Amino acid sequence: MRLTHLSLDYYRNHTKLDLDFNPEQPLQYLIGPNAYGKTNILEAIYLLALTKSFRTSAQEDLIQWEQEYARVKATLQKNDDTIELEIFLGNPPQPKRQLKKNGVKITTEDFIGNCQIVFFHPEDLNILYLGPDLRRRYLDVMNIQLFKPYFRALKNYRRIHQQRNALLKNIRDGVAGTQDLEIWDEQLVEHGALITAYRRYTLSFINQHLQNEYQNIAQKNEAASVKYISNIWENLNAPLTAKPQLPTAQEIEEIKTIFTQSLFQARPRDLHSLHTSVGPHRDDMELTLKDRSISSHASRGEVRSLLLALKLLELTYHEHHTQEKPLLLLDDVFSELDFDRQKMLMQTAEKGGHQTIITTTNDSTQTLERTHQNLNILDISSSAAMPLQH
Repeated sequence: MRLTHLSLDYYRNHTKLDLDFNPEQPLQYLIGPNAYGKTNILEAIYLLALTKSFRTSAQEDLIQWEQEYARVKATLQKNDDTIELEIFLGNPPQPKRQLKKNGVKITTEDFIGNCQIVFFHPEDLNILYLGPDLRRRYLDVMNIQLFKPYFRALKNYRRIHQQRNALLKNIRDGVAGTQDLEIWDEQLVEHGALITAYRRYTLSFINQHLQNEYQNIAQKNEAASVKYISNIWENLNAPLTAKPQLPTAQEIEEIKTIFTQSLFQARPRDLHSLHTSVGPHRDDMELTLKDRSISSHASRGEVRSLLLALKLLELTYHEHHTQEKPLLLLDDVFSELDFDRQKMLMQTAEKGGHQTIITTTNDSTQTLERTHQNLNILDISSSAAMPLQH
């Protein structure tokens, strides 16, 4: 997959911006002073992949101040095909959002997956340190780009989860009965079992390759692994399969049975707390190094090596399922990686043939020249971007 053109209209600080990318050049650098909106360009590409920003859930934040709309358009080469994707974001009276492929309006489900990305930025270190919601999102971002059933299940599960919690409050207030939970439990299980099955598969795939990838990066012969943590049933926390396979109908049915039992057993607790206490919305993943949790025992360098290993495995995961190479977006990663890890990341991307779009400051060009003789640089300081106000 190659991005050949990107245009932004009234997106963040970019009033009108047109960028051409060389499809023959795997590494492409966006260089400019701080506050010129380099990250905004990567955010726009991320938006084309997932229809959401990685920085905000408020659409109005993406539309330039005092403008009625923002538009992001891209031209992509996928094998022998050329496709054009467009996202329109509007303030009243404009339409709130429109998604187009080759000029035709399509649904979110059909839009996601046309532009596939792996995104790496400094705050990704929080995946390993902070709350489980970030690790669940990490799994979701990978899988909704690849599997439409996963996208549908996740969308439905979130809606039903909210409705079930609302029903628990209605039961407390005496306007509904406990028997009303059965229909919502059945739907929660239907979609939650599929989410659980795919997440287990994803982590099985990662676990199969994680140790080798980590050892190549860290140059240390240390054991690295990942474990899936589910509160549906302790049996789901068993060691991940050595030879991962996509979820089967039988596996999903088995998880449904376990999930149904767990929901029933948790019902008294849920009625008391007014929240659904079991399900994939409580999932987590635990990364270990030398058989100890990295959150409390790993050094800063070990954590960076492990995160880099995960990001490189995302590329492998995408390519394994699509036979295409996703775009690799690197936002200011040079500030978080030492020279050796920078060099390894760039060489891996270049050898793998992934189109890699990298943001960095002008001050980093000397570092780049130490690893590459021919640099493909787009300097956005001369574009129509308005410097961001602090």
